[in-house]
Amino acid sequence: MNIELLTRKLMRTLRDDGVAAACRRVVAQLGDPPEVADFDRRHGTDTGGLAPLWRLSIGSPNARHGERYEATDEHELVAALEFLGENLRGYTFIDLGCGKGRTLLVAARMGFAQVIGVEFARELAEIATDNLHRQQASTAIVLHADAADFVFPHGDLVLYLYNPFSEPVLQQVMDHLRAADAGRRYVIYKRPRCAAMLDTSGFLERHGHPPSAPQMAIWRGCA
Repeated sequence: MNIELLTRKLMRTLRDDGVAAACRRVVAQLGDPPEVADFDRRHGTDTGGLAPLWRLSIGSPNARHGERYEATDEHELVAALEFLGENLRGYTFIDLGCGKGRTLLVAARMGFAQVIGVEFARELAEIATDNLHRQQASTAIVLHADAADFVFPHGDLVLYLYNPFSEPVLQQVMDHLRAADAGRRYVIYKRPRCAAMLDTSGFLERHGHPPSAPQMAIWRGCA
């Protein structure tokens, strides 16, 4: 257990959201494990639940900027990807902070040419890799690495973010994305706390919100 990281997280919640929110977060993270998600019952995987970072093995100093793992709803992600209106077979899907890898499984089934998950918590990266093996998702891989160090591949890509980190790390990600030798670029950002950074990036513009998934904000590359 990383007591220092836990203390940092609680202090930030107290500062940003108040005492009541901090108490709710502690109760949620220390309570009983949630029931197995419907997605995992159907697929025989382990992608559900909450995983606070202070419980995990993380060597990166950026842990203080990270957020807990919480699985993306399958239907929300499908709605967001369909909203792009693109043939996904020519795209690479990238999830920075992929956790246990549910998004990777969904993206692999939707026909992406390549699926990449990046996760800095060793335990979560191992679970995600095991989930991919169980589902024989041969086009998908998990990198045990820091999102701030990830270099984007060539070609068309879709970047997915489920509010995985705060501004200091997102700025490094945006710098790498700007510098990438990419073709068409989309960013799908669930609960976009740092949306202003994308709006003012100079190389992305708003694409919209899927009607059935209003928490998903989407940007696309602009000239």
